[in-house]
Amino acid sequence: DNMMKVSIVIPTYNRADSMERLLTALNSQTFPHSDFEVVVSIDGSEDGTREMIGKFPAAYTIHYIWHPNSGRVKACNRGIEAASGELLIILDDDMEPSPEFVEAHYLSHTSGEKLGVIGAAPIFLDDSSTFATRYIASEFNSRQKKMASPDYKFRIWDFYGGTFSIRRKTLLEVGLFDESFKTYGYEDMELARRLIKSGVKIIFNPKALCTQYYDENLEGLLKKTIHSGERVVLLVSIHPELFGELKLREYNVQGWKWRWLRFILIWAAMLFPPTKGLIISFLKSFENSSEETQARLYAMAMDYFFWLGVWSEVRENKEYKPLIPKIKSYRYDPHAP
Repeated sequence: DNMMKVSIVIPTYNRADSMERLLTALNSQTFPHSDFEVVVSIDGSEDGTREMIGKFPAAYTIHYIWHPNSGRVKACNRGIEAASGELLIILDDDMEPSPEFVEAHYLSHTSGEKLGVIGAAPIFLDDSSTFATRYIASEFNSRQKKMASPDYKFRIWDFYGGTFSIRRKTLLEVGLFDESFKTYGYEDMELARRLIKSGVKIIFNPKALCTQYYDENLEGLLKKTIHSGERVVLLVSIHPELFGELKLREYNVQGWKWRWLRFILIWAAMLFPPTKGLIISFLKSFENSSEETQARLYAMAMDYFFWLGVWSEVRENKEYKPLIPKIKSYRYDPHAP
């Protein structure tokens, strides 16, 4: 009877200022403060996050756990294990929830259906935003507007766990995040696949709104893109049926000239690692070019760094070798209905 209705689990690493902004926003929730708790899972931060939380004037129950740095997946799992609420909301530390955020997530689950609910998280932009942030925001914010349409059909790549809610019992039955995903990328999709296979319906609720303060530079974006290439190989090795829904199917989509140049540059980077730095320096030389030119170069760079991650992972792990002929022979038509 004393169980909390809602537990908000927040994994964090060295973002004390962002955490304070998030916790402050939770003080303004329309959902009763006595009915939710906040569990902050601190992934080895040494930037004053613990001290800030210890002094924070929260109107709700808040506690934190600290553990050595081991990545977002383990931080999420440790937080989930420490939570006591019937409903879990997993929230990234760069979010600023609207006042109706918790209430909207909670009301989504009152229908009794077996649901996983994704909240809206448009990326905040202002004059100080980097081009890398604006580039990602353009795609991400546009996709969220489409997802808000009542007749939108959910696809596996639409899933993200930065503002996601699910009944604790349901998640424990399916299993927590897969801890073999040790670096950035696709851990959310892997969980989503297991949830869907178990009969959970994934829906999007635009009323469960957060502002996302995504702040990234070119180097950080491309590093994450390499990790995405590495982790998509792991995802498909676990769930082979997802191959046709992910970027791995698109190896042959680009024109032959780009494919050859990309192939040469991938091998150059694997044999001579400083190649990556040279490519980044080349991209930076276009920082004063038009946004259209920069966007084209970013698209090419992200495609290149993604496939660099894929082939590096396949080259390092013999168990992934059977993927090579499938990737190279797959013919995907991006214009097909």
